[in-house]
Amino acid sequence: MQSFSPAFIKKGECRMTWHKDIKVAIFDLDGTLYQDYAFLGRYVSHMLGSRLQGQELQAAIDEAYMILEGRHPVKFGYLSCHDGKRAYSHEGLVPTGCFGWDGKEGVLNQEEMDGLFYIGDPWGIAAILAKRHGVHAEEQLNAFETVRKEMLAGPHQIEVFPGLIEAVGKMGARRKIFMTNTPSPSAEEFVSFLGLENLFDTYIVDAQKPEGIRGVMKKLGEEGYQPHEILSVGDNPFNDLYPVKQLGGRTCLISRYEHAGSDEWDHSVKTIDELAGFLRLLEAVPSGAI
Repeated sequence: MQSFSPAFIKKGECRMTWHKDIKVAIFDLDGTLYQDYAFLGRYVSHMLGSRLQGQELQAAIDEAYMILEGRHPVKFGYLSCHDGKRAYSHEGLVPTGCFGWDGKEGVLNQEEMDGLFYIGDPWGIAAILAKRHGVHAEEQLNAFETVRKEMLAGPHQIEVFPGLIEAVGKMGARRKIFMTNTPSPSAEEFVSFLGLENLFDTYIVDAQKPEGIRGVMKKLGEEGYQPHEILSVGDNPFNDLYPVKQLGGRTCLISRYEHAGSDEWDHSVKTIDELAGFLRLLEAVPSGAI
């Protein structure tokens, strides 16, 4: 597959022409085709409620949002060690500094650096807190399933954005691929709730990104698509954007919150409405015309 360094649009710059080349669009699910940050506090509460109560539990929830909002020594977009006790700043995923949970600077540890975890979305923030508090995998899974059910019914139900669904449907890309790391049955339940059935050519759940998206890029290359003709849209740079960017593809980040680091993507939006507006730029590119 051809590999090259793509030209990037500077932040805030509106002029671009590369969107005319897009023939394949890959979409993430959570944080991309809907946005919900309120679930984070409930997820943390479900995970830690048997260990912490009252002010201690609220302090953990507050920490989660401090990380998300960039008010914690451990920044959103940092790399975390396996036990959640230290985090690493980085440039393009290459560690540049080590910090304790209290922000005290430490020493780069090569052995530890081999197993770092990217804090790329609210789910990742919750995972770090789970590691710090010794939450078992089964407990975390139960909390995950509980909060996912809450997001589809009752007072915590997520918002559906018909404008985004319409914009995705009208895209002129030849291929539209849905890729989520969320496993069954939750992935399919969200697809149904959001009205995403029949919107994509391919649906991949439990996708094992980032490796999964590298595999899709390889397959698309074998089918004759060039890297610059492929666009990946997602909220987690590590899973959705870095693998595609590294192979020469195009990237669009959607996030209300800033990720630490100096990486720039081909396009960035903060909200679903902004994403829908960006996708409308691709409506004028009829399938097979380029």
